[in-house]
Amino acid sequence: MSNKVNRAQRRRLFLSSFIGFTIIFILLGVIVFVLFRRAILTSTDQALQVERSARLAGPPKKQRIQRPFGQATRDLQRGQQQTTHPFMTTTVVFNQNGKILNRAQLGSRYDTLKTLTLNKSETGKIRSVVVNGKYNFRTLLVKIPKDNGDKTVAGRYLMILENIDPQKAAMSSFTRVMLMTMGVFWLLSILMSVWMSRLTMRPILRSWERQTEFVGNAAHELRTPLTIIQNKLELLLTKPNDKIIDQAENIAIANSESQRLQKLTHDLLALARSDSNTLQTNFEVTHLARFMTDTVEPYTDIAASQGKTLSLTPVTDFKATLDQNLIHQLMNILIDNALKYSPRGREITVSARLVGRKWQLIVADQGIGIQTGDRQRIFDRFYRVDTSRSRQTGGNGLGLSIAQWIVGLHHGTIVAKDHLPQGTQFVATFPLNPSASLTGRRDKKKAK
Repeated sequence: MSNKVNRAQRRRLFLSSFIGFTIIFILLGVIVFVLFRRAILTSTDQALQVERSARLAGPPKKQRIQRPFGQATRDLQRGQQQTTHPFMTTTVVFNQNGKILNRAQLGSRYDTLKTLTLNKSETGKIRSVVVNGKYNFRTLLVKIPKDNGDKTVAGRYLMILENIDPQKAAMSSFTRVMLMTMGVFWLLSILMSVWMSRLTMRPILRSWERQTEFVGNAAHELRTPLTIIQNKLELLLTKPNDKIIDQAENIAIANSESQRLQKLTHDLLALARSDSNTLQTNFEVTHLARFMTDTVEPYTDIAASQGKTLSLTPVTDFKATLDQNLIHQLMNILIDNALKYSPRGREITVSARLVGRKWQLIVADQGIGIQTGDRQRIFDRFYRVDTSRSRQTGGNGLGLSIAQWIVGLHHGTIVAKDHLPQGTQFVATFPLNPSASLTGRRDKKKAK
């Protein structure tokens, strides 16, 4: 992937993540603020409703002592016991024309509250008002019926006021803290967006690089046999009068390269299916002894024709759940690989054994062996330990990669080990029941 495309993709991922985080933080902040504001004013609004109910019920049994704004709070700070609400409730009485009638009762508070006006349309509604640009109140306007028992307010309008300066101060402090917190989280969202964009791009870049390498290697592998076939056919066209026997060698080479090309195409298609996860597996309970015998037997004659020995170690009959076609393909790959790298006169052994709740497939040879540094890379696509030998024998470096994919489909593992005194053994380990093994691993993850 070019650097330009990479930067553009990272930029898009960063912006999408950043915008997402920003929207989440803003919505969260708004929700928290609204809930906090509603909660902090709930007690005040309840006090207004209590006072309203008391006024509508008639004259109070005991005259309430009204204190200046904030006096109750100061009394609480001194440790005095108070039976009234910590924020004093004040009542302003209006006549029908909006004139304040209880000026004497208000006393010094009248100078503060005289700017209040009567708005009959707000009757029964709770409002927030600011008086003299300094004091904050929650108000409730009540219309007292004329038949009310308290003749001093009967037929009048009462404005019940509850001072909310402390609540306003608390909301102001909370707002500042919330804005600072959102600012910090906003900066963190930038860092998170950068980290997430890089983290998201990492597998995309690896996949892109792997795909680019795969396409390049595939093109190279396809080009070689096609070039040979083309050259041999062009040579045959220059000698139209020759008999088949005269060009038998060229025809044989072209045919060999055609077979190699066919096998390469088949392997490439298998790897394409592995990348797309489109292969449909058919797991079934299989008797391993009979299955191993049927799979290995055809290769004994091939090994004998090459001056080599292929033998199957007696297998204790047990059952395992597997895809027979895929395991058959796996064994073909491993046996074919052993034949390629084993000199004449050497022995190749195939065995299967039960290990607890798993079973192992082992293919061992007495060939050239594999260096320790190459054992992890031999499962990479198009990788060859001995390039020249692989070319001569028709290898394309895809067989072991396909083998690893087949083993992975069965939720198993495959490793290459030394086969003393000389050679290599491939050990593939499978669960007896792949589906049950996978379910068990998922249950363990959930438990953690």
